[in-house]
Amino acid sequence: MLTLSGTLGRLYLGDLLEWLHLTHATGRLLLFAGDVTRAFDMNRGKIAFVASSRASERLGSWLLRKGVAPREVLMRALVVSQTQGELFTSVLKRDAGIPPAKLAEAGRSLATTLASRVLREEQVIFTFDPTWPVADRNEVDLDLDCRNLIMQAAYRVDTKPASGQAHKVPHTTLDPSTLEALFWHITMDLEGELLEATALAEAHRAFLAVGDLLRRWVAQGPPLLPVGPADAERILRRLKAGKQPRLEDSPTLVWNLLCLVNGLDAPGQPRASGAAEAWSMAGDDAKTFTHFILDNPRWHREQKSANDPALRRAALARIAAARKLAEVVGLEEDTAATAAALPMVLLELVVTALASSPLASQAMQRCALQHLLPLVGQAASTAAGMPEVLLAALTSSPPNHPAARLTRLVGLVAGDLSSTAESQEDLTSSADPALATALTAARKAAKKAAGIAAEQR
Repeated sequence: MLTLSGTLGRLYLGDLLEWLHLTHATGRLLLFAGDVTRAFDMNRGKIAFVASSRASERLGSWLLRKGVAPREVLMRALVVSQTQGELFTSVLKRDAGIPPAKLAEAGRSLATTLASRVLREEQVIFTFDPTWPVADRNEVDLDLDCRNLIMQAAYRVDTKPASGQAHKVPHTTLDPSTLEALFWHITMDLEGELLEATALAEAHRAFLAVGDLLRRWVAQGPPLLPVGPADAERILRRLKAGKQPRLEDSPTLVWNLLCLVNGLDAPGQPRASGAAEAWSMAGDDAKTFTHFILDNPRWHREQKSANDPALRRAALARIAAARKLAEVVGLEEDTAATAAALPMVLLELVVTALASSPLASQAMQRCALQHLLPLVGQAASTAAGMPEVLLAALTSSPPNHPAARLTRLVGLVAGDLSSTAESQEDLTSSADPALATALTAARKAAKKAAGIAAEQR
């Protein structure tokens, strides 16, 4: 069977699933809508498993919502799965003792919810991949008949009102259609630059390849990132001394811990918005989780990067500035520092991805970086279950949010390597004495932190 793709109008999901059922299709159906990608794994025309790029729509969050297992048990299973490369359902059966029947029951309930949410969308982009290894990942088979699923989902749509969140966010998934449109938008921004047809075609191919790489990273579950060698040394020194690693030691570790502890996103459950909160939510397992990350070559980068020194200086400067600006923008210091540091983590990711597939010119590289960063921030935050304050920091939206304002101020006083086009405040004529005082302190703190980082090279 060939790969299929296209666009579904409202309420046409049933027709697509019926066709896959009649052809006894096996593979993965991806449905892109809004800021979320949902996946339906098909096995000989039946739905075997479902997944989502949104933390609250994944099986672990659903099990927590349904009270199948305590949060601590599910979190440890999630961490083992993500850091050791095991299937989440396998870990749950082996370590948590959850029977397959319970997992399948929760999975069917989740499938109905996901289908009902897709049915509420005005338009959905779909791709069916027949090469997806369903059999290798079929630890728990939902064995769902497509017709019954659509009937149950349609009944839910008819009888239960929408949550009100359906269309708050524009289409910001990293799907091929969005990336295609974004590439041509970038070329329009470079109207003064002439590109040969061959160079443009190669840049187009490279950009879509980068987008696909980032999409697969987001879709894997909590989107973890490898910790660099210098960060790992600082972390291990702190742990050996019996101390908790700090945000300044490794913003990437903090990103990973935030992804893991917020990856179980259910109503009434807390979410961490800062480094200290993430460590606290991990509880007694925090040190173990950190070792799981560092002991796995996939999440521990052994080779230094040429960008490491510049990114570290920028991160430390931003963290120091944010601590001085926290009160004036109305954020807790730990939250503000974390909000200022995380954009540097995603910046490193996108810069590295673009460097692996260079575009036609430096101007195009810079423009692609500016456009990709908020898109990746949106997609990754959704996948990681990040709270609103960190989402605002990573996307600079909405612009009046305290975290978005913080990132603008921090970028202006501490430097912004991404050079994104943000609305800037006139800092020279500020009528707010408290802001003026905080900005002066932030500049001094940022300069000092950057200097210390330079000396430690």
